[in-house]
Amino acid sequence: MKRMSIAPALEVVSYIRSLILGCTISALLIFSSGSVVWAQGKIVFMSKRDDNAEIYAMNTDGTEQINLTQHPAADYDPVWSPNGKQILFSSDRDGIFDLYVMDADGTNVRKVFGNSKYRWNPDWSPDGKRIAYAQGDPGKAIEQFGLRFVPYTDLTLCVATVSGESVEELTAGFDPSWSPDGKQIVYVVGGLKHTPLGIFDLQRRSRKMLLLKDMPWISDPVWSRRDNQIAFTKLHDARFDGQGFLIYLKGTIYVVDSNGIGLRQVTDEKNNCSDPAWSAHGNGFIFSTRRNFPQLFRSDLDGRNATQLTDDGTNLSPDWFDPFYSVSPSAQTLKTTWGRLKAN
Repeated sequence: MKRMSIAPALEVVSYIRSLILGCTISALLIFSSGSVVWAQGKIVFMSKRDDNAEIYAMNTDGTEQINLTQHPAADYDPVWSPNGKQILFSSDRDGIFDLYVMDADGTNVRKVFGNSKYRWNPDWSPDGKRIAYAQGDPGKAIEQFGLRFVPYTDLTLCVATVSGESVEELTAGFDPSWSPDGKQIVYVVGGLKHTPLGIFDLQRRSRKMLLLKDMPWISDPVWSRRDNQIAFTKLHDARFDGQGFLIYLKGTIYVVDSNGIGLRQVTDEKNNCSDPAWSAHGNGFIFSTRRNFPQLFRSDLDGRNATQLTDDGTNLSPDWFDPFYSVSPSAQTLKTTWGRLKAN
């Protein structure tokens, strides 16, 4: 009879004890004293503090703000990879906005696709194997604010592998964000006379629209990392201009369940807020408030206890990564799999 080594069993016991201890400590950090204590991690965002759009990173309390790209081109829409080792973003450094990926410290920048097309609004799938983004014809790019953008009315929602292969066009739309299970994508529906909230089912290859009558103009939808809630910006006095670009007076952040019920307002209309991003543990938001210059704030789920994180130049498009909340153990294999970090 073969003798079984007890070493693996001891390793499993040690792993479980560490996991329970970590969860306990995390719960104490988040819920102690009846108020939110923000977990550690990193936030990436776009900043124009040097008059050029660059990708920055900072701690979740706004400290240690660092320029990662330091490039004369315009860099937008940063999103963390599932493991936090890479950052996906859009840049016009090759003449037209396209998707690039770099290491978390800003090094090793490389282009995702071999061919050049207009690509915008990237988001990383929960399993880290695919990306969703908006694609447009470079020939339709029009100069806006000194840069060339394809109008929102001409954008197509696409999905591709991280290597830039196996590209699939889904439907007219932009601003994609993956569901936690990777089976659906919430996005802004395109090709209409307004911009409603849509969900595309990747298995059934079907789409549905939410809140069409109540909120026909929205932007910036982002799926919660942990459940079926979706945050988005309701646009006030919105319309398409003569070139097909979306313009609006102000924005207010709302949350709704993915089935279209449970709608609730998060920010006050007078504050003009947009760009919501869920905190890594799902108990709060980061968002931009457009006063003199857009600045990033974080708040509780109800919009209270708002804390300003940035104060220099224009700051938009935040995304939060936290190593503790980005993984969850598998009981069968004791390997780690991603639980979703916007990778949006």
